[in-house]
Amino acid sequence: MAYVALSNSKELAFMTENNLINELSIRFGFIGAGQKGNKEADLMASYTYSDGSPCYPTLAVNFSKGDMQHLKNIPVNDQVHFEGFKGAARTPSLVVEAFDPAANPEADELRQQLADAMVRKFMKNDELLVDHIIISAGGGGGFGTGFISVALNLLENDFFPVPVSFLISLPSDDLTEKSNALVLINEIDNFRQLQDELFSAGEIDEKPLGSIILTDNKRMINTFTKRKGDIYETDKVVNWKEAGNHVVLSAIHEVNIIPANFGSDNTTYDPSDLAKLFQNGGGYLSIHKSSIKYDKKINTSLITNSMKGAINNGYFSCDHFYDSASMYGVFILRSESDPLFKDISTELDINSTIKQFNSTAEGKFGDPIWYGDEMVLYSIFSGMIMPERIQQLNIEYTEGKALQEEARKQEVQLDLSAAIDNVQKNKFNPYKKSSTKKSFGSATKGFGSSSAFSRAKEEASVEVEEVKNPITEEPKTSVLSAFAKRREELKNKK
Repeated sequence: MAYVALSNSKELAFMTENNLINELSIRFGFIGAGQKGNKEADLMASYTYSDGSPCYPTLAVNFSKGDMQHLKNIPVNDQVHFEGFKGAARTPSLVVEAFDPAANPEADELRQQLADAMVRKFMKNDELLVDHIIISAGGGGGFGTGFISVALNLLENDFFPVPVSFLISLPSDDLTEKSNALVLINEIDNFRQLQDELFSAGEIDEKPLGSIILTDNKRMINTFTKRKGDIYETDKVVNWKEAGNHVVLSAIHEVNIIPANFGSDNTTYDPSDLAKLFQNGGGYLSIHKSSIKYDKKINTSLITNSMKGAINNGYFSCDHFYDSASMYGVFILRSESDPLFKDISTELDINSTIKQFNSTAEGKFGDPIWYGDEMVLYSIFSGMIMPERIQQLNIEYTEGKALQEEARKQEVQLDLSAAIDNVQKNKFNPYKKSSTKKSFGSATKGFGSSSAFSRAKEEASVEVEEVKNPITEEPKTSVLSAFAKRREELKNKK
């Protein structure tokens, strides 16, 4: 797997090998939910400081132990399996109901199990070790999709002491996964819009939902198919899921370590600037990265064209409405001897490029210095509305569902009465010894009337007993919603 990491992020490999990672801009805690989220959490847990200690406290959560068996970097005690469950079978409702006290009398125990794991991993001596939590999941699966829906409910009820962002991948083909993902994104977006109504733009720290980061599996597959011959040997096996996880997680990690570890003799991009982007308050966030080898003659045109290409076609590109972003950030790793960034025209051209995508957003540009053999450009947009890709996904689902229904109309009902009659009249049995002696078994005949191969049809009455599992206790009253608290505060101010 090392070849994927090195090929996808030579920059991160350079920083790691040269012991350049000593601080973080944001102390992220990371929770990977479901199979997809577990794999991303395992990768996040592999990132270390120069002294070898892990950068990010990380948990994997799941209903399925099997999904967590092959994790390499997350200890077993940080793999949270909720007992009594063996998977969610692409049914998010199972997860939501399990954590709902009104539907499951043991829901409080599950919530407490999650809370205990977070206290153990994200706190020490009653002090928080994290400033922000990222929850990662595949949008469309069972547990991951359901867990993010649960997390929204927990956010509303002030369960998390720090802001929470979501990292969600959109499915490519499966209709069930598409419908699950669409319902989830719509639920998140409703939360985002309500949060915008309850909190002012300046109340960033009070907003429970940080950012929503989307990746698109369909685009990821197409990108790696096209790039395979460029970035790998043509006979090399490329697992697009593993490679995709690497490029996404390494990009998040890189933008988090660069402001904290690389200064500038011109314009510094501060860690607080990055924190503001992520905690902007419930909007969609995208990260775009590109690089230019120093063996090329670099000019501002080459830089701005590289930026545009990454924004339009990068791994986080989901047809975002960049003009809806409320904030942006741009920083470019460059050589100390590069004279371009001392020229005012360079910054003006970069700002002009950003304004082609968004002319009103607040933002900052920085040019940190490093000693790699290429210039690396990072552009970040945050606070955006739901991207166009979600509408496209909805169209794909609707059209796919219609085709599926049309195909099912071709089903033909066969008249098998003659064949069944012939089978049932056939009395041949070479093993029959006697009709009077009986042994090993009961006096009942065959399998009953459920099989077409039953030789004698007899009607048998079936008693159906209604089974009820009443909740013996009244569900515990949930913590007063942070949204409700804020709503009351705003009313009192009027």
